[in-house]
Order: sequence, then C-alpha cells, then structure tokens
Amino acid sequence: MFFTHVIFIFLFLPVFLVLYYLIPERFRNFLILAFSLFLVLWFDKILSVILFFSICLNFYFGLLIVKKRKILVLATGIILNLGLLLLFKYHFLLYDILHLAAGIMPLPASRFSSIIAFILPVGISFYTFRAISYQVDVFRIKTEPEYNFIDFAAWFSFFPLLIAGPIARYTDLKSDLHSRKLSPKQMAGGAERFIFGLAKKVMIADTLGASADRIFSVPADHLSMPMAWLGVASYTLQIFFDFAGYTDMAIGLGMMLGFTIPENFNYPYIARNIREFWKRWHMTLSLWLRDYIFLPVAYKLSGKWKKDIYFGIKTDNLLYTVATMITFIICGFWHGSSVNFVAWGIWYALFMILEQVLLKRALHKLWIPLQHLYTILVVMGGWVLFRTAGPAQAIRFYERLFVYSTGSDSLTSYFSFFIINRETFMVLAVAAILSTPLLSNMKNRMLELSAGSRLSGIIFYLFHSVFLFSLFLFSLSYVTAQTYNPFIYFRF
Repeated sequence: MFFTHVIFIFLFLPVFLVLYYLIPERFRNFLILAFSLFLVLWFDKILSVILFFSICLNFYFGLLIVKKRKILVLATGIILNLGLLLLFKYHFLLYDILHLAAGIMPLPASRFSSIIAFILPVGISFYTFRAISYQVDVFRIKTEPEYNFIDFAAWFSFFPLLIAGPIARYTDLKSDLHSRKLSPKQMAGGAERFIFGLAKKVMIADTLGASADRIFSVPADHLSMPMAWLGVASYTLQIFFDFAGYTDMAIGLGMMLGFTIPENFNYPYIARNIREFWKRWHMTLSLWLRDYIFLPVAYKLSGKWKKDIYFGIKTDNLLYTVATMITFIICGFWHGSSVNFVAWGIWYALFMILEQVLLKRALHKLWIPLQHLYTILVVMGGWVLFRTAGPAQAIRFYERLFVYSTGSDSLTSYFSFFIINRETFMVLAVAAILSTPLLSNMKNRMLELSAGSRLSGIIFYLFHSVFLFSLFLFSLSYVTAQTYNPFIYFRF
C-alpha cells in the first residue's frame, strides 16, 4: 500500500527522512507516530480509528497486567484484541450466523455484512498478533510494560511494519525504541535493502503475478498440463518475491531510522523438509505460532498425559501431533476464513506430523536433490490451495498438474500470445536463481577478494553503486508505468 506508491517514494519518504535526521533524538518517536498515523489516515481512514483504539487499549492493558497480575486481566485483553480481528476480518462468518438469525435481527444480515466489508482495515492480523505478544510477554515478566504512551504508540503504529509485518514484538524493538544511533553505513545499507525489495516486488513479483492471475482466473478444465505448471510455478515465486520484497523494504526503512527489524525469510525454497521450510518462511509468524500456541498447548497437554502409548502412538509424538494440528489450523484461519485457508493449514500440519512420526529417518537418507524436490512439490501443492477460490477448483487444478491434458487450443494460444513470452521465462529463471543464496554467496566471495586490494575494492563498490542506481531507476519505471498492484499479504 505505502511503499510502491509514487507519492510515498517521491514526497512522503524524503520529507520524513529529512525531518527525522534534523530533529533532536528525543522527538523522533513522536515524529514516527505522527507520520505513521498520517499515512494510515491518508490511505485508510477507518484503519486510523481502529488503530488508535488498539493503541490505547493495549497500552492500558499492559499497565493493568503489571498492576493486577491476574490471568483474567490478560484473558480480557486478548479477547478484546481477537474480538476486533474477528469482527472486521471474519465478517462473512458473522454474516452466516446472522443470516440464520435474520428473523429476529433488526438489521438485515446482508446489510450488516456489506457494512463490515466496507470498513475492513488492512493489516489488522499483523498488529493484533503483535498486541497479543506484548500482553503475554508482560504477563510472563519477559519484559516491563512501556510506560511512555508516545514510545508505545510509535512501536505499535511503526509504518514499516504496520500493514504486512514482519511481526516484530515489543521485545525485538524495545532497545532501539528508547535509544538508537544513526550511522552513514547503516543508512546506506537500509537504502540498498529498500531498493532490492522494491525491485523484487515491481520487477519480479508483479511480472509473474500477471501470468499467475491469468492462469488461475480460468476453469482448470481448460488448462493444459504445462500451462497449469506454469501457473503454480509463477505463483510460487510471485508470493515469495512479493512478501520478501515488502519485508526487505520494511527492514531497509528500519535501518535508515536506526531500528533492527527481525528477518522474515531465509531462502525457504532451498529447504529439505517441511519443518525446515517453516523455519525459513515468514519466520516471525512461525516463531509467534511456536511461542504463543504450539509450546503452550504442548506444555498444557504434557502435564495431563503420562508417558505411555495411546492408539499405538508414543506420548511425545501424540503431543506433537495435537499441538501441530491446532497450530496450523489457527495459522490457516489467520490468513482467512475460507475453507481453502484452513485446508492449507491442515495440509502443512499433516506433512509436519508425517515427517516427525514416520518419515524423519527415510527423508534424511534420501539423496539431497530428492529431499529438495519433495519439499518444493509439497510447498507448490500448498500454494494451489492458497491461491484457488475453493476446494473444487483446487482439486481440478491438481488433476491438471498430474493428469496430462492438452487443454483448450484457443485458450492456450491466447495465453501464449499475451503471457508466455521471453520476459516471462527470463523473469522465471531470474526468480528461481534469486530464491537461492547463489548470487548472495557470489557477492560475498567478491567482497572477500576485493578486500585484499584497494583498487579492487574501489572498482567493486563503484560497480555496485552503479548497479543499485540503475536497479532503482528500472524499478521506478515499473512503478510509474503500471497500475496499482497491492502486496499479496495486505489482505491478511
């Protein structure tokens, strides 16, 4: 929403950075708060009201939790946060409930649903999870509450993280929030990270998104097998570069402001199993789910279940199975209320459980390329569930992937003319390479070699600077030439 908007890049961000660097350090958190609220008000007036209410709510409950130290206070704060999330994000479920009770409701269910849909705030899932982590950490005495309202509000509304993460907890940014130092090296590194993120979004993700959107928009029965694989491959790389691009821009902005924002991706598509994939994909969400759902559930159950064998399964494996299934169902539901998102969560839970209970040794003995192949096929299968409109469409799409079909000749020709061209395959190839650490390792190797010679170092940094500047110009040309294409994770 913010980062790829022309006005943000050319007006808002430069003005903000100039003011930020000029004013005294003690006023910078207030500037962050003011600028964040101004951006939210400009893009989404409803979100600004809900956001300010959430800030006040969680600031108050943080202080109340310390004062009372009662589980009831914590539970109330969590319920209020989840209540906002359920009301505004899962209004279709509310619609179904109200539809059943339409005879006794003074407001028609259809009208209620349209009102809630109209005021749906983007990014509410992300800051709700951050709010819950804050209250729980304060209750567990992992951190002191924030007593300064401006500092708390600056963290809660911090514009690089507000809309689509990473899910930076209060403990992640607490020290930077109170005291941070700016250096030219850190600011230059932040600008570089922002440029790379912008390029990932507008040059790679949006290009692949054109192919993926067109292919997934038609009935799967009309697709050929190669076309179906092109669609899922395009979406697999699109969603990674879309979300990783946003994360790079958020982390880059944080660096320019003196903040160290946690990493969110670590080349997830090179994983050898699904458990490793989730350690590399959306890492702040994975850690949040582990710390606030998986571990509490497993710990609670371990206190009730003795070491034994239930239904032919050892207690440890049974604990893992139940806790994993609950965690990933919540993960799927967090992304959306449709059946496909819940099925997507169950899909990953099943493979995580299979790997833990049955396949751990067998996978470890496999040839390493086969481990990678297994993982990427499972991940791509999951993205089919994530991208399709419903279970029936997902099943038909799976059929096109694994049952050979030539599809509709006219449709295939149409796609070939409008989508499959040199740019498509070039971007696919570049995206596949960039999804691995190959180029990053090459860059690090070149840095090591150039470090031994002053001339080599100067040449490398000149080349690197020219490359970055060119990449920024190309990215801006994409930004100004295309229509608005929001980040995929804005809807979550």
